[in-house]
Amino acid sequence: MTIRSDLPQPRPAVGMNRLTLQFSDPEVETAFRDADNRAAVGRARFMALLALVLSIPFGWLDFVLSLDHIDVLLWLRLIGLMALLTIVGAATWWSSAHRYIQLITCAAIGLYSWSTVGAVLLTPIPRTYTSVGTVLLMLGLVGVIRVRFRSALLTALVTFPIVAVTLLLKRDSWGVLAFEELSLVTYGILIVTVAFALERSKRTEFLANRELGAERQRSDDLLHNILPESIAQRLRENPTAIAESVDNATVVFADIVGFTPFSSELPPSEVVELLDLLFGKFDDLCEDRGIEKVKTIGDAYMAVAGIPRPDPDHAASIVELAFDMQRAATAIAPLWPTDLKLRIGISSGPVVAGVIGRRRFAYDLWGDTVNTASRMESHGLPNRIQVSESTYELLKDRYAFSDPQAMDIKGKGAMTTYFVLGPEQY
Repeated sequence: MTIRSDLPQPRPAVGMNRLTLQFSDPEVETAFRDADNRAAVGRARFMALLALVLSIPFGWLDFVLSLDHIDVLLWLRLIGLMALLTIVGAATWWSSAHRYIQLITCAAIGLYSWSTVGAVLLTPIPRTYTSVGTVLLMLGLVGVIRVRFRSALLTALVTFPIVAVTLLLKRDSWGVLAFEELSLVTYGILIVTVAFALERSKRTEFLANRELGAERQRSDDLLHNILPESIAQRLRENPTAIAESVDNATVVFADIVGFTPFSSELPPSEVVELLDLLFGKFDDLCEDRGIEKVKTIGDAYMAVAGIPRPDPDHAASIVELAFDMQRAATAIAPLWPTDLKLRIGISSGPVVAGVIGRRRFAYDLWGDTVNTASRMESHGLPNRIQVSESTYELLKDRYAFSDPQAMDIKGKGAMTTYFVLGPEQY
């Protein structure tokens, strides 16, 4: 037996490589990178501004330390700084920059580091300018922009070796050089390690949020399968009793003729499968026409038009649904173990609707219109659509009806009813 379900199935677990940190699912990996890059745009913007502010005191030191080489130094520093700010700043306003923002920022910082190296090699300013400056830039790259591990590693591999060579070329003594080189390597390892830990944390949080979102969606879908969407939304916002009434709505009951006797002879699984087959078709028809399925009662199907979604043409909507139901039953009749016939009843008028229950919610209707529609079905004929006088009055100019039937309806007394024959040109 196969029972259909419109609820999304749980997603398979997504693995993460311990070394590269990449997700095993390419779709998830792409989604993470896109989200991470988008988040990095704002941080890159902030870092560009921060770099501009912090460069001011270093610019003053350029004047103090450059001596006779001020022109060369300032040009090198100015070109590097302007390139950094221009590239990163422009990239943050480029509509597609989020895809490449981390790569662009790493390249800009690498360019700035190399310009500082050039300034150190061509002027008498201290060699620590380049090592300290590169470490600060890498800290900003990892701590502020929070680039991913591989971007941080690539930037370190591009900038730190040239800094190490610069220290070697401008060494004072081998002891001081060894300390500076060892410190540089240590800084690089620590910065890359921090980038690795931050990315792993971001990826873990991304997976957790993704699973939380999926579970929330499943919960919402389940709630929407139980309650109308507008009612479910109201219930989430204010979990108190929900009730509403309208003066004009139309209710339909459809029942399978003779289902109870023959279903007692079938295995339970086959009974459920047959009902799911037919009522699944009815669910689709209701969805297509914007009609609200209320519930099933055994082998009876109940729906309403006009509440909770307004429908000024509610009576015609339900009558057309009834015709669709008959056609659907005819289409699946060859799969039915007996002669499949429907008895359908319709009535229009005021109804009250609401959500009842505390542990198990149910959306239901009450009122004389509901009772009358139920009687129209139970006192009707196989393969016929019987309507009350209120529905007839709404549609008498648009559909052909049988002659009025005077019927004694249980609990209602004498009533005038009609059978819908088809559109007026029928």
